[in-house]
Amino acid sequence: MVLVMSLLGAGMATPLVQAQEVVITCLSFPKRPPASIELLVGPGKTVPISLQSHTLTDPLKVPRLAVWKFGKSGTNAAGEFRFKSYGQVRPGTARKQLLLFVHKGASPSDGLNILALNDDKTAFGASQMLFVNLAREPVAGLVGGKQFRLNPGKRIIITPKADRGKNLCFASLKYMRDNKWRTFFSTNWPTLTRARGLVFLYNDPRSKSVKLHSVVDSLVRVPTPGE
Repeated sequence: MVLVMSLLGAGMATPLVQAQEVVITCLSFPKRPPASIELLVGPGKTVPISLQSHTLTDPLKVPRLAVWKFGKSGTNAAGEFRFKSYGQVRPGTARKQLLLFVHKGASPSDGLNILALNDDKTAFGASQMLFVNLAREPVAGLVGGKQFRLNPGKRIIITPKADRGKNLCFASLKYMRDNKWRTFFSTNWPTLTRARGLVFLYNDPRSKSVKLHSVVDSLVRVPTPGE
């Protein structure tokens, strides 16, 4: 299973009342069918969230709490509200945040590791790519002329340049095992002029080799009917 290291900030503080609102978008990993969870926002009050791995959720306004707890609500035999937490994270300071949910097992109830990132478009916007190393091995990359190395549990945002013709860049990724670097990905990637990319690097549960899962998030706003 995916190894997640130093991705989380956890806390035990009680949720605050009448907190400042934060806009969140969510993405889950590994690839799974959509799954429903809830965010506890107050005594007996939750907000539903549909976790998905192929695209980001629509932006959602939620209160800024000392700790965000995600799970499922229900009632006990006496009809009293109960909430089972699957995972929690301390919110960042940004007004817009991107939450990455990493499943520990087959379903959210098996546990979630959660990473909160600044989702302001000046911090992570058009033409940029976020790489998150969830593998057990260090990973090195050369993408659009940008070189980087990620130890397990680390992440980086880069802005690749088109170095293979118009709107294309060369991308090569490798991981270290037994003190040797092994290339596992090499191709020409499109540059993302009106979108941003999210790339998860992880160990395949069967072959144990390092694989990647990528998601392109379009930043083109589609008007709603009537606008």
